[in-house]
Amino acid sequence: MTKTQPMALTGRTFVMTGLSHLTVRVAGALVERGATVNVIGHPDADRDAHEVTALLDESVRVIVPTRDHDKALTAAGLLEADGLLAVADADIENLRWAADAHELAPDVPLVLRTFQPELGEHLAESLNIRRAFSVAGLAAPAFVAASFSERVVETLRLADDEIPLCVLDVHDGSPLLGGDLDAVRADTSCAIVAVQRAGREWEPADPSSPPLERGDQVLAGGRRADVLRLAVRNDPGLGPDVVRAHGRRRPSRRRTSNLLPISAGLFAALFVLTAMVNHFVFDLDASDSVATAVAAALGNGTPSTTSKWVQVFNLVAMIGAFVLLWVLLSHITALVLAERFDQRMIRRARRVKDHVVIVGLGRVGYRIVQLLAELDVPTVVIEHAVDSRFSEAAGERTVVLTGDGQLPENLDRAGITRARCVIACTTDDLANLAVCLAAKRANPSIRTVTRAFDDQLAQRLSQAFRVDVALSSTGTAAAAFVGAATDSLAMRPIALDDIELLAFRFTPTTVLTPDEIDGWVSKGLRVLAVEHADGSVETPTTAVTRAMEPGDEAIVVGPADLIRAFSRATDAA
Repeated sequence: MTKTQPMALTGRTFVMTGLSHLTVRVAGALVERGATVNVIGHPDADRDAHEVTALLDESVRVIVPTRDHDKALTAAGLLEADGLLAVADADIENLRWAADAHELAPDVPLVLRTFQPELGEHLAESLNIRRAFSVAGLAAPAFVAASFSERVVETLRLADDEIPLCVLDVHDGSPLLGGDLDAVRADTSCAIVAVQRAGREWEPADPSSPPLERGDQVLAGGRRADVLRLAVRNDPGLGPDVVRAHGRRRPSRRRTSNLLPISAGLFAALFVLTAMVNHFVFDLDASDSVATAVAAALGNGTPSTTSKWVQVFNLVAMIGAFVLLWVLLSHITALVLAERFDQRMIRRARRVKDHVVIVGLGRVGYRIVQLLAELDVPTVVIEHAVDSRFSEAAGERTVVLTGDGQLPENLDRAGITRARCVIACTTDDLANLAVCLAAKRANPSIRTVTRAFDDQLAQRLSQAFRVDVALSSTGTAAAAFVGAATDSLAMRPIALDDIELLAFRFTPTTVLTPDEIDGWVSKGLRVLAVEHADGSVETPTTAVTRAMEPGDEAIVVGPADLIRAFSRATDAA
């Protein structure tokens, strides 16, 4: 059986906006398949953008935009393009380009990158957005599965949920052991798409095949929570007595750290000015002038005078100094309380065991925290930035410590010697590898997962540094953007050795009865999830028992020939 070949794109043109690592991934995949790609971006805007531009294929043309976005889009060939991909790192920039492009060429389909893909779904009709994806949302399931020794090969999206396809090992104690495919679906709410029997090649799942045995592997798919919960249950290293570490809200330090020196400076300036005015007006010596200024700051009266301007000044100075003094004291109190909260976080971290240490609380890190919290897996986060935008939200779910995760002292505070896995997901490849190396030194048995952009470098350095898994968030997500841009039906080949599988997101044009669905299922088609018109999303267990109607959306997976036949039969195009 030969592997599914990607559709050739010769003669097709795509416009991309934004210079990011995702731009490199998606543009490279499109060019490799013969497409023409024009990118709009500022290569000199910052160092990262300049480095990204250097990584682009030489055949990719980069257009530097001016304030006139229409001119840049026209120069990039939007009017004749087959699609626009807005893939900058900033959501607002992507939305701005999407709106401008729709105004200029309303018939050109858009693929939008956004941290909140639900927003893109709401704008789908008004802006002709074909798909909206979050790189962090697509990549996070792969990092979570990797922490449990499993592998996500693809992540699809339906409604507000990601639909991952995960490879799981069958071993002693596995919930998959001894179960047939129907029993596994009923027990786990996941569909088994393909099976690799011990010592054999992958093959599409056959409902009549014998029960799963030790040494087998399966490709399971379904709703994100169900698939990842199965991965947790299937992990032999995760004991049933794991205690979840409940997080506590950490006070935000951004305002305190910024206003403390400002408040102190204003108070000092007003104090000195008050002392000097009283010294010259009332002919007081230095000690009496200072005493008068202190009294004013505490709200006490100042020496009486007939001078109107001095009276006004003393009144304003007294009120201003009094307010600034209490603002200053409140900041100092906040710092003391913040320190106490940090100490409490450290004490809580000391009580956690068999947990996952996450280093880096950016978009990917925050999504990982969310998923692990949904799975009741204890976590401890180390974030270098004091004012990370996600610290407060993550602190509701887990322990968040501030510090450099490369330092052994900070890893020790996070309980690295008791942890089962460390996920290094900062934006610095070398820093991530350093975290994994330091974690291995402290705990040789710990599982290490690192984020890396350069796959080849990551693979070689991973071997040298004994990192268990190296993943690229943009590499994991790129297939979704390419698939959405090139195919309105979003038929996506599943990369699983030489087996020929396709994933297909479709909307039926006629009613599909449960009997008709069952007929396709008996041939090898697997329904991963169905979103009905009322907004409910059903699992594989219940999806096959309810009719699909026009307006519903479903994700199905199966052998390529079968999926194509299903597409033709249901007239999904």
